[in-house]
Amino acid sequence: MIVLKKHGYEAFGLEPSKSFYETAIGKMQISSERIKLSSIEEAEYPENFFDVIFFSAVLEHLYDPSYSIQKAFHWLKPNGIIHIQVPSSKWLVHKLVNTYYKITGTDYAANLSPMHKPYHLYEFSLNSFRKHGERLNYEIVEYDYYICETYLPKLIDFIIKPYMRWTNTGMQLAVWLRKK
Repeated sequence: MIVLKKHGYEAFGLEPSKSFYETAIGKMQISSERIKLSSIEEAEYPENFFDVIFFSAVLEHLYDPSYSIQKAFHWLKPNGIIHIQVPSSKWLVHKLVNTYYKITGTDYAANLSPMHKPYHLYEFSLNSFRKHGERLNYEIVEYDYYICETYLPKLIDFIIKPYMRWTNTGMQLAVWLRKK
């Protein structure tokens, strides 16, 4: 919100955590008129209000991400864009770690065994957004897979990061959606 404001945009925020909300107002100097203390499920904005909506590291934590996307499209102006960043179900490192767990007989799943709160409830694929778009009448106008940190030794990163770029098996999936 701060960067957008510096570049002349009107930015609004939605924060479900009271402590993060208070930090945004107190430490970050964000106007309480610009940020709401609310979950997306409870939030209200006028129809056709936003040009762009960002979900960055949000949907994987929600119980009903489909409903949240649908609600956001209601708030979005015609031809507006929703930008979403979520964990990719194709992340190669998870597949490798899960294979290791299976070989060693460990009853874990890397993508379902979170290390810290807030826990991830979902992962996403490009195909899941395509099918969802058919139902909600939106199109994917662009997408990318971000490699991010692998948490593997640097020697392995030297090989695996280019491979993940080539095969679209990075950690994060970013999609840009447009209302049809």
